[in-house]
Amino acid sequence: MRKIKLEHPINWNLKMKFFVLPTLPTPDIVEGDRWRRAIRLDDELRAVLVYPESERVLIVEGNFDNREWREIRKKLVDYFGLQNPEELYRFMERDEKLRELLRVFWGFGKAGLMSMSVFEGLVKAVIQQQISFTVAEKITARIVEKFGDVVEWKGVRFYSFPSQQAILAAGHDKLRECGLSRRKAELIIEIAETDGLEELRNLGEEEVYEFLTSFKGIGRWTAELVMSMALGMNVFPAEDLGIRRAVSKLYFDGELQDSAIIREVANNRFGKFSRDILFYLFLYDRNKVF
Repeated sequence: MRKIKLEHPINWNLKMKFFVLPTLPTPDIVEGDRWRRAIRLDDELRAVLVYPESERVLIVEGNFDNREWREIRKKLVDYFGLQNPEELYRFMERDEKLRELLRVFWGFGKAGLMSMSVFEGLVKAVIQQQISFTVAEKITARIVEKFGDVVEWKGVRFYSFPSQQAILAAGHDKLRECGLSRRKAELIIEIAETDGLEELRNLGEEEVYEFLTSFKGIGRWTAELVMSMALGMNVFPAEDLGIRRAVSKLYFDGELQDSAIIREVANNRFGKFSRDILFYLFLYDRNKVF
């Protein structure tokens, strides 16, 4: 058993609300306050279970050793956004609307990620194109169950997201059976055939955007979603309908604004905290509060 000690109190249950279908392996599974998934380290799967001891301490268990703990800890800190949020909180306090979001979603802290790898983030973003998030999560879970690897620890199954090789081995028709359209299945196969995806982490925003949009079927919304929620860049996917709704409700009395206006709000009001605030806006749109 290991512990992650935090610099600021965290609302772990609020973090878990980002998993819309928590009992399905996407590959994350949430049961009560316990989160689990398999994490791949050097082609080996490690079962990882996380749950709170208190508002400032998370317990981490699994079949990993001391040598692997540092890497697993870093992945968890990034994935859940466990860095110190004090600067973000001070910024949000200065804006009336953001201050209210901070009050309602107290303890959420900083933004996390939607994936443990660039490939996972890209595939999830493609699946989410033009369908509801709930339907997208169901399709993702089918893909994980069919093609992801599984490791058992203490009698419990821990799922990993399928590797690029597993997706290529599955092929187009098997992906279609999971609920994907023909074009999405073709695009995911094309992505799986691409080498060096993790190297995108070392490139600038313009280079990443140009690379992502070079795929036929990846436009601005998908590229910006991946850049923000898979690569952790301070990019604001202003074309997302949920985000447009949230910003419009907060700042325009509910009158839905186009993406250009939403992007302007992000640039002028949110600045370097745009990605963090993006997560609060997702929560706001999903939970329909105030």
